[in-house]
Formats: sequence, structure tokens, C-alpha cells
Amino acid sequence: MVWSYSRLTSFEECPYRWFLSYLYRDEYGRPLKKKSGFFAEFGSYIHLIMQMYLDGILKKNELSTFYVAHFSSNVRSKAPNQKIYHNYFEQGFRYLDNLSFPQRTVLGVEQNVNFSFAGKPWTGFIDLVSEDNGKLIITDHKSRLLKPRSHRSPTKSDLELDSYLRQLYVYSASIKDQYGRYPDALEFNCFRSQTMIQEPFRMDRMREIELWSKEEIEKITVNDDWSANPDYWRCHYLCDVCADCEYKQMS
Repeated sequence: MVWSYSRLTSFEECPYRWFLSYLYRDEYGRPLKKKSGFFAEFGSYIHLIMQMYLDGILKKNELSTFYVAHFSSNVRSKAPNQKIYHNYFEQGFRYLDNLSFPQRTVLGVEQNVNFSFAGKPWTGFIDLVSEDNGKLIITDHKSRLLKPRSHRSPTKSDLELDSYLRQLYVYSASIKDQYGRYPDALEFNCFRSQTMIQEPFRMDRMREIELWSKEEIEKITVNDDWSANPDYWRCHYLCDVCADCEYKQMS
């Protein structure tokens, strides 16, 4: 199996979702068709626009107009309610209409990378690799409202940030392969809140993430209990195999 960050975290969230996504096959040997939802489509749409901007296809003053003109054809799934729909739409518009993305040398946009990490083959997509005065930075565009580190005793927000940083540490192995060195900084572009969060790369943390990856892969490899972990919000609005999950109604 080729591993990815999402394959590890989906098992953490719900082993049965992992089973349906990566092991299950129907009577004809076909995997399940995955279903997108409002949140996934919204995030993908912002990623697309940022890719077009960073590739030079769209100019800064064209972003919000493009966003409005093509929103309904890219975000087709229904939001949980009208308030969420309008909030997300407005936040996306304000971000693109007032874009203040740092001016750097762009090295790669939406790169599909294949690399080795924790002794296994991995794949993934890196949203942005850039350089700023010799400083190598990898950036992930995030719809989640992450908060910068508090620099106090670890808060709930700090722990959430660390959890999401695991993905960028995994991708750092690919950066080392491509550029001969690890990135200097890991960055989240939280576009809904117009917040940029940048953390210095730490080698000790990289080793921790490699150990975590090995342990998670081992858990999945020897696992024989694919019990569901029903959660209303995740089951109804985030899971891409919920249409075929008999446990959805239990959430």
C-alpha cells in the first residue's frame, strides 16, 4: 500500500471508514464511489483559485470576481444550513477580495509528490513550496480556523495546531528529496480567518512524527477490528463514504 497522511488520520477517526475506503470491494471487485460534500468542495474551490493565482493564470484583482462567477458550479453540495453557507461564501469572498499573500519566489504549486517516509512509500499534494530570502517554506491552505501558538502551557488550540502540523512534517521528507534539505518553516494559510501561521521546522519534531507514522501504520496493518466510531457531524457532512455506511444512522 502507498500511504498518505489522510489514510492515517482517517483510521484514527473511524476504522470502519478506513475499511470502506481502502479495503472494501463490491461483487465486481470495484471500490466504493466516494462522495464529496459542501466543506470538501468549498476547500477544493479555494485551492483551485489559489493555484490559478500562484501560477499566474488569475491576477489579484480578478480573484473575487472569478470566485463569485463560478461558485455554484464548483460548490454544488448542500451546506448543513443557510447560515453556514452564507458564512463560508462571505469568508471566501473577503479573503480573495483583500488578498495579502506574501510575495515570494514560487517553487511549486499543488505538487503531487511520491516519496519514502518511515520506511514506506507515501504520496500527497503539497499546496505551495516557496522561498523567501533563502528560507524554504511549505504552505498548506486551510479552511479550518487554526490559531497561532499561545506560547503558554499547551492549550487546546496548541494541541490542535500540532496535530495538523504532522502533515507538513510528513511532506518535509519529500522536500528533502527534492531540494536536498528540509524546509526552514511550515505554514498554514487559514483563509477563512485570513490568518497566516508559520512555525520553524524542528528536527526533533520530525523524528516524533516519523515514529508516530510507523506506529499508526503498524496498528492498521495488524488491525482486525473495524468498528465504526459514529459522530453526527463527521458522518453526515465530512465522511466521503457515508452513503454506504450502515452505521451513519447511529450517529
